[in-house]
Amino acid sequence: MKSTDNSKPVPFFRGKLKFFQPKEHKISVDLVLFLSKIKPPKRNYRIIDLGAGFGFLSITLAKKYGVKVVAFEYDERMVKLLRKNVKLNGVEHLVEVVEGDIKEIEKHLSRGSFNLVVSNPPFYPINYSPNPEPYHFEVYATLKDFVRASSYLLKDGGELYLLSPCFRLYELTEYLSNFNLPLRKLSLIYPTPLKRARLAITVSVKNVKGQLECDKPLIINKENGEYTEEVKQLLENFL
Repeated sequence: MKSTDNSKPVPFFRGKLKFFQPKEHKISVDLVLFLSKIKPPKRNYRIIDLGAGFGFLSITLAKKYGVKVVAFEYDERMVKLLRKNVKLNGVEHLVEVVEGDIKEIEKHLSRGSFNLVVSNPPFYPINYSPNPEPYHFEVYATLKDFVRASSYLLKDGGELYLLSPCFRLYELTEYLSNFNLPLRKLSLIYPTPLKRARLAITVSVKNVKGQLECDKPLIINKENGEYTEEVKQLLENFL
């Protein structure tokens, strides 16, 4: 594949972080909203970002909270960018890059060894496109694979945060139930106040059942196209 990566790092959070990223897989505001819903982790927590890509979630979590994060990624091109971004942002002491196949997670990491899993899996099944690429389609692993790996990695009481498209919520809840990760919290992301929700942030707790809490809507843009005040504040002050 011919490289289409940006030759210069792109600044984010007012230049506090910079990222080399592929032109076809850039940072989105959705990821910032996702990060804002992750409960601040304790310093001694073991945290893993499954399908870490070029490292936006891993590096931002490490930088904001001073916690150690395992960034797990399979795609060779993304792993190279991930390592570059870890070094670029000075978090080599906090972010550990692990290259491996999520479907063979047992070969790389121990069962029940993490307190927190975060993940933004590919949104679309492979049959949704005649020419699926691995950054948005399930070329390497399915949503079910991500849930299974998360259940394997988490301690009892450990939390899984997922960012997924709303149209996959039905199957996601089925997978979560099957792998002992009952859904405990749901936040929906809306493009504008008058459009339907497009994305869902889900929080599951390993082997801990309870009531489902539905959070207030997260709206990205006003009807005039400008960011909402909530999004503006996050982009300005999250880090």
